[in-house]
Amino acid sequence: MALDYALLDVFAGVPFQGTQIPVVMLDADASDASKMAIASEFQQTETVFIEPGSNELATVFNGKGRRLFGAHTILAASYVAHEMGLSKDEGRFASFLLKQNDKLIESFIDKGEEVPGSIQFARVLTPTIDRYTPEIPRLAAALNIDEKHISFSKYKPMVVSVDTPTLIVPFTRPEHVLAASLNAERWGELFGDVYTSELFLFAPGSITGETEFHGRLLNPNLPRDVFPPIGNVMPEFIAYLAEQEETAPGTHTFSVDRGSPDTRKSILHAEFDKKPGREVRCRIGGNVIKMGMGKLLYS
Repeated sequence: MALDYALLDVFAGVPFQGTQIPVVMLDADASDASKMAIASEFQQTETVFIEPGSNELATVFNGKGRRLFGAHTILAASYVAHEMGLSKDEGRFASFLLKQNDKLIESFIDKGEEVPGSIQFARVLTPTIDRYTPEIPRLAAALNIDEKHISFSKYKPMVVSVDTPTLIVPFTRPEHVLAASLNAERWGELFGDVYTSELFLFAPGSITGETEFHGRLLNPNLPRDVFPPIGNVMPEFIAYLAEQEETAPGTHTFSVDRGSPDTRKSILHAEFDKKPGREVRCRIGGNVIKMGMGKLLYS
């Protein structure tokens, strides 16, 4: 049996950057066990499956099981679904609806002359905010960083939850974000105070020269000097920025890069609407580059 697949670089400014996402096209419903096995074969962070005619047009798996859609997998699914003619023609752009639990996620694909252009999706955020976080000296010790690199930021640490509770820690400069690492003993002392093991470190500035912020995900299970995709935490980061007192009501745009000078880099674009007393509406997007196509053979 042969399955077609595409390998995409998501949130990539140029080829061989961004997050690698395989997208597998299925002719018929496949079991969860089969999808887990296929995802394990690719050995990427996540694998998207497109299943025309099924109740769920697209799903996401890794080798351990099913995953929720995040920013990078939404863009990957939208790209391939558009190529397969599964999107809706809206004139200058096309739209595509993904189903996740009881919610629909709508994406918008710019029509390129030969390949899809930039892709973005819209969400409404209802975040939970917790301003109680450990003292900055304790946070700095847990991150193996001088506390001045946190304390002199104009932002303050905060726990934000949209999809996943995330401790967001501001730094003064991108190089300090890159230098941070978890001190297992010190972090273990803090874990009971913040009820989440997910951290998002960010700083104003850029490592690519093209963005307003640099960001990095960190958790105790990641090896040192690994820079995983940050698309899944963008709703939390957007909600964090909207919560800032100096963020005036209105529409705000920004971009954030991810990676290091020696690893793959991603560039994510975001826009959000802040209105007093109302939910935060946001759009998240970026470029997708198709890097390869092939067939997966199995019996």
